[in-house]
Amino acid sequence: MRKGLTLVALITLLLNTGYAQKLSKDETKNIKNELKEYMKHPETYKAKMDEAKANRDASDAQITSLKSDVDAAKASADDLQKKVTADEDQIKQLQEDADKAKEAVAAAKEADVKGTPSTGTVYKIQLGMYKGFNVNKYFDQPRSIGYEQVDGMNRYVIGHFPDEQTALKFVDDIRRLGIRDAFVAKYIDGQRVYEWSENPKYKGKKVPNSLEEALGQGKPAGKGKATKQDDGN
Repeated sequence: MRKGLTLVALITLLLNTGYAQKLSKDETKNIKNELKEYMKHPETYKAKMDEAKANRDASDAQITSLKSDVDAAKASADDLQKKVTADEDQIKQLQEDADKAKEAVAAAKEADVKGTPSTGTVYKIQLGMYKGFNVNKYFDQPRSIGYEQVDGMNRYVIGHFPDEQTALKFVDDIRRLGIRDAFVAKYIDGQRVYEWSENPKYKGKKVPNSLEEALGQGKPAGKGKATKQDDGN
């Protein structure tokens, strides 16, 4: 009780001195009236102070909570930054791996064009060696020598060529190597299309009516030799 009255007296003293000069007359009057009420009813003053303290404590708690939220957000941002950095490093590594893979594919394609694997031991078949004969232009892209089994026989082919004119030019060069029966065969959607008249073997002769007839026209070779037959296309 005495502490409350002392506080009221102190506030009254302040209001009557220099601090009061900063207030208007109405403000000073209102404060004095309020202090008089507090002196009459000190319990009201105490309740008001308790309420102010409670509000201050609540504000402090809210500030503490906000600081905690800020710290948590900062920690989360740091974690996200670390994840972003890790993802960037992974993307960089994947890009490097992709570049290496592209280089490997390019090297493999080049090796296929040249006919030589980039690693390991392999063997090749030399068909000849010529000074004035050059078919290199046909192998700017990968070509393969394959075989197709037809009625128990193997048909050997070189492919693939994107257009007939290029294939025809290649055939002309191949014939200069002594392979006189070479000709262009057509495939549509992976299926052989027979065009008997395109085979030089039937030039000026009757063309067969079927594959069986074409295969039946072949002549067996001598003992110990491979049997060569031509299906006409």
